[in-house]
Formats: sequence, structure tokens, C-alpha cells
Amino acid sequence: MTPKRQSVGLAGSLFVSACCLGAGPILAGLAAALGFSAFHSILNVYVLLPLMTVSVLWVVWNLRIQGNALAGSALRYPPFWSGLIGGSVAWVGVLLPHVVAGTKHVGTDLIIVGMALFIGASLWSVIDQRRRLGASARSA
Repeated sequence: MTPKRQSVGLAGSLFVSACCLGAGPILAGLAAALGFSAFHSILNVYVLLPLMTVSVLWVVWNLRIQGNALAGSALRYPPFWSGLIGGSVAWVGVLLPHVVAGTKHVGTDLIIVGMALFIGASLWSVIDQRRRLGASARSA
């Protein structure tokens, strides 16, 4: 697994999180300028949520592959669990305000906490991968 593949999923989930945390009105403004103002609510539910889902699954899948390669099993690889939990919490934060009225602040908090765990897991795995590659290069 390369850090480049993991970065793609991380970038997608960061984009969705940014949209949900405040960049959404910017996109809505751009959509209105182009004549697509009716798509604001559609953008949130039918575009951002699937993008967040794909991005989180992509990173967790890559963490699973890396866990299998480095630890013998993803179940014994802490970045996998941290990424899975963080991605799930952030995903719930994106979905919650659209399902339960009045939960925008809770959703925002969930996105911030979840993305912090998610980014931390991704960075942890990249550092772990580079450290192990450096150790194997030194031993060779």
C-alpha cells in the first residue's frame, strides 16, 4: 500500500468535512451563480454523504491492507481501528443533521473528533510504514 493511495481517500474525506463544517455555503453560492441553487440540499445528502462513505471506506480498506502486511492481521494493527472508529464517527457527524433536526452542533463536534482520529490514524500508518521500510533498508 502506498501513502499516495491513502492520501486520495483522506483528501476526499477532508473535502467533505470542510463542506459540512462551513465550506458548504461557498459551494451553494457557486451553484447559485451557475443557476443550480436548488441543488444545495441535494448536494449535502446525495453528493457529500456518498463521497464521505467512499473516502472513509477507501482509507479503512488501505489501513486493512497495510495492517495485514505489517502486523500480520488488521485486527492487531492499531491505526486500522483508530481509522475505522474515527471515520465512522465523522460519517455519523455528516449524516446526523440530515436525519435528526436540531443536531447540527452535535454533527459538527462528531466531524471534528472523528476527523482528528481519522487523520491521526492515517498519519500514524504512513509514519509506521516509512519507519518499517527504513528499518528493512538498513538491515539489508
